[in-house]
Amino acid sequence: MTTDLAGRAARSVRWSFGAVLARQGFQIGCAVVLARLLGPQSYGTIAAATVYISLVALLLDQGLSAALIQRPDITRRLAGATATLNLLVAAALAAGTWFAAPAVAGFFAVAELDPILRVLAFAIPVKALAITPRAMLARDLQLHRVGAADIAAAAAGSAAGIGAALAGAGAWSMVYQVAVTDVVCAAMLLAASRGPAPNFALRAVGPLLGFSLSVFATDCLAYFSRNLDNILVGRVLGVTALSIYGMAYRILVVPVQLIGQTVNRVMFPAFARSAQEPERVAASLVAATRVLAILAVPLMVFVSCAAPELVHLVLGPEWMPAAALVSVLAIGGARETIFYITPSLMKGLGRGALIVRYEILAAVVQVGGIVIGLQYGVFGVAVGYTAAGFLLTPVLLRIQTRLTGVSARSQLASILPAVHAALWGAAGYALWQLGDAGRLWHLLGGLVIFFALAAGALWLFHRRLLAAFLAQARSLAGRGRNRTNSDGSPGARTGRPAPIEPETPDIPHPDIPHKAGGLHG
Repeated sequence: MTTDLAGRAARSVRWSFGAVLARQGFQIGCAVVLARLLGPQSYGTIAAATVYISLVALLLDQGLSAALIQRPDITRRLAGATATLNLLVAAALAAGTWFAAPAVAGFFAVAELDPILRVLAFAIPVKALAITPRAMLARDLQLHRVGAADIAAAAAGSAAGIGAALAGAGAWSMVYQVAVTDVVCAAMLLAASRGPAPNFALRAVGPLLGFSLSVFATDCLAYFSRNLDNILVGRVLGVTALSIYGMAYRILVVPVQLIGQTVNRVMFPAFARSAQEPERVAASLVAATRVLAILAVPLMVFVSCAAPELVHLVLGPEWMPAAALVSVLAIGGARETIFYITPSLMKGLGRGALIVRYEILAAVVQVGGIVIGLQYGVFGVAVGYTAAGFLLTPVLLRIQTRLTGVSARSQLASILPAVHAALWGAAGYALWQLGDAGRLWHLLGGLVIFFALAAGALWLFHRRLLAAFLAQARSLAGRGRNRTNSDGSPGARTGRPAPIEPETPDIPHPDIPHKAGGLHG
């Protein structure tokens, strides 16, 4: 990794993290406000619409944006042809949504879903306008521009959705939120990337299709494995159960998107640019795994412990059935966040066929866990989903070993200290809960005790790993002035933030979250 690329990658991490943090903050805040205003029954209509809209967003891209990022050299003409193809597909999907809306509403047994989807159909071409500009900016690691668009769009959309709900729009609040978000995002990304201007040189897209179709097939499998639980819960158990399950699942999505997506946005183009340097790829994998584990595992274990207090205080007593689901799904979320790096690795190295093979396996395991869990209600679905993810973890470890030469033992060594620290925190929280205090004091006191014990455990038992993590964190924050040696100790002063390059693991020879261990797009 060149100095220029490393510097851009570090800056991109900071911008991507800030953008995802702000966007998720707005979206989660909007979801919480809508949930409290509408209640589980009305919110179920939004949850059902979200399942369909996420499918449309997947079909819009066909994996072409990933191909644009992964391909070493592209032209503006090629990018413009890709944008044209996105718009043609968007027009077809908009028409399909208009005619399919009654069937989707009948499937979920929610009559109000029909007009909502028909109105949302008009926003699909607007969403397509942002796809190619986003990819072009990402391949150049100009994520500060992408971040600015995402933050502004999320803020505007959340304001529109909450305003509509306060005005009595009910489930239609989602329409205002989605439409405003898409318009603002597309306008800003188009302005930042200055196009590219659409053209009809569609033959130029041909060289992208091999890789893009494999990514698209993977994303389709991932969609169904990610959303099959939502589809079955909504169909079999009803939209009220779907809203409770969907709100609990948002707890899982927060760290996956906030932490994992930040790393994924940067590591995909970084892996692609460093594909010819296997030692650099291996070192980056270990570094990313360590960072993801320390950031995600203690946080999600705390959420699992504090789920009853969090649900009651944030969502209200109507949503208390979601607390048990949050406890289970939070553990799954920690595991999923750690392995969010896997799709970046495979796509960055151009291993599209491997992604497809893994996704087929993940989909089979996912379906099995969901179907078995469905027999025991919505809580059973949460347990089945989480269990399926842990069953697939050895497969992910093996794939990463094959691609980088980093042993499964080395990968686990980057994860286990965070697990150890989280267990100390969980024990402290459990003892605190034995006292007699209100929910708010249980939560606040438990928060302090949990993270004090977790940090103390890292400092006492894993000081070297903690030092390396803090050095990377300072680097990504733009405050690190020193590089780190292979043992995590301070290195020579360079006058610039150190890139993400931890100790190079022992590589004997050269030889990858969505739900339940599948891969994020």
